[in-house]
Amino acid sequence: MTAGTRDGKGKFTRTPASAARDAEAAALRAKGRTFEQIARELGFASRAKAYEAVRRAYADIPYEAVEEARQLDLERIDRLIEHCWAVMERDHLTVSQGKIVGKRIGWERDDDGTILRDADGAPIPVYEDLLDDGPGMTAVREIRGLLERRAKMTGYDAPSRFEHLTIDAIDAEIRKLKAEMGELPPGAPADHPG
Repeated sequence: MTAGTRDGKGKFTRTPASAARDAEAAALRAKGRTFEQIARELGFASRAKAYEAVRRAYADIPYEAVEEARQLDLERIDRLIEHCWAVMERDHLTVSQGKIVGKRIGWERDDDGTILRDADGAPIPVYEDLLDDGPGMTAVREIRGLLERRAKMTGYDAPSRFEHLTIDAIDAEIRKLKAEMGELPPGAPADHPG
């Protein structure tokens, strides 16, 4: 099978059929097939030709569509961060065996400050609900992961480029500049008085 037909200058041009075949090769690659398997299955002359077909199919995806999908994913990440942030800021009660856990903080009292008692004469305890930090901490981890993903997608975490120079390289550059300015005879050390 050919990749297309020849134009007036003898070069191959892609036809709708060859573009569809390239797309099929890309679909097989997305399913985990090797280039060798794609070549055999679709009748490419070699695995290199199958690779080229997949690359052509990827190149056919309009940049606008890729950028639109990227923006959509960034918006989804932002909504997920918003939701997780709300979970993080909310108070969560501690629950154990289906019951809210609390701690006794005192006794129920009437307006005069007298401790109220139940029917058996025992003081009526007052409880305060215990808060659970677990859901908030889980939300923090989720937010961190979402922020890391967002940073990768936007290039925020792109590594900085540093140039490491040795003292010898710096001295050589100083000698070169001094020689160009006429302040140093060629081959003299950088610390030459000139």
